[in-house]
Amino acid sequence: MASIVTLSGSPSAPSRTEAVLGHVERRLRARGHDVSRVVVRDLPADALLRADTSDPQIATVVAAIAAADGLVVTTPVYKAAYTGLLKALLDLLPQYALRGKTVLPVATGGSPAHVLALDYALRPVLVSLGAEHVTQGWFVLASEVTLYPQDAGVLLAESAARNLHLVTESFLTHLARHRSQIVTQPDDDVVLRVSPHDDAAAPLLEDLVVEYGTRYGLSTPNTQLTEVPISDFEAPDGAFLVISRAGQTIAGGAIRRYDEQTAEVKRVWAHAQFRRQGLAKRVLHELELAAASLGYKRIHLTTGPRQPEARALYLAAGYLPAFDLHADPESIGPHAFDKELPSGTRRAALPPGVRAPGHPADAVSRTALDPAGSTTPVPSYRDWGAA
Repeated sequence: MASIVTLSGSPSAPSRTEAVLGHVERRLRARGHDVSRVVVRDLPADALLRADTSDPQIATVVAAIAAADGLVVTTPVYKAAYTGLLKALLDLLPQYALRGKTVLPVATGGSPAHVLALDYALRPVLVSLGAEHVTQGWFVLASEVTLYPQDAGVLLAESAARNLHLVTESFLTHLARHRSQIVTQPDDDVVLRVSPHDDAAAPLLEDLVVEYGTRYGLSTPNTQLTEVPISDFEAPDGAFLVISRAGQTIAGGAIRRYDEQTAEVKRVWAHAQFRRQGLAKRVLHELELAAASLGYKRIHLTTGPRQPEARALYLAAGYLPAFDLHADPESIGPHAFDKELPSGTRRAALPPGVRAPGHPADAVSRTALDPAGSTTPVPSYRDWGAA
């Protein structure tokens, strides 16, 4: 089952565009896929026009798109182009936000003269956002859609229904093909608990120094990763995790003791070549499990004001901000977040003969963690406390 986000760029309701979208969604759900709709006109206008990704509703949409396997993008055509409403949403997405995703574009309009708007206006934008494959879309004439507002029914002309079926099937074929190429990756990925001095941790730490130095300019303890002792990330109070794929470190993060019942998340990172695959979200999940296994009841973290991706990630993962989401990020300083760990959060016991790092009898520097377990979805530092 794939996760599919559908976007309605129509500024009005009832809408022929949304009637067509509803037809496509029913076909997707009938095939067993998880479909969620984003109606752009329902998003807060001020935040949308200012591209304020810190707004909770905007952040939720950005996170949903990032997590989706595929998108269906619909819009009415005005003056040979897609709507400004849809453009406002696409403009605030991160660069390459659609990397690894299959996209189906669908448009409606009053004249066949607007047919080329799909290929000459919308498609280039979707490609520039990194879409893995923009499948053949379809332009539906308004005259081919009859609305019945009293019960939200819709009658599609036979030609429109037939062609929508064809392009939807093509979309699902490409989506299945792409998913079959990546579906084995999670099984191939190994979560390792390592020493922060281990060679497997080096790519993570080196890249974070480069990234923080670029974003914040000055050389400070936070940008050089010396704001806390590296020993804090070792047993018995801390843990340093990496995700390895085919022997390569592709993501990771760490926890340390913040207080008796609270773990602090630090060093969350994903390799640039492997982003948009849910790795950062998985790192958070694994760190929460590790914290619970060490007896912590809650998580605390901070991130810097120039890390909007991290901010969106933590909001989407259920972390509560301890700052004003609407304030200028630079005026806030460190962005602090907190999350209570559910009482049922735990990691399954390690297999017989495998010990967690730090065990007195453990002579191995790295241990593969059992992926089993379950989870459900402050004071600030004077300097950037970037996680």
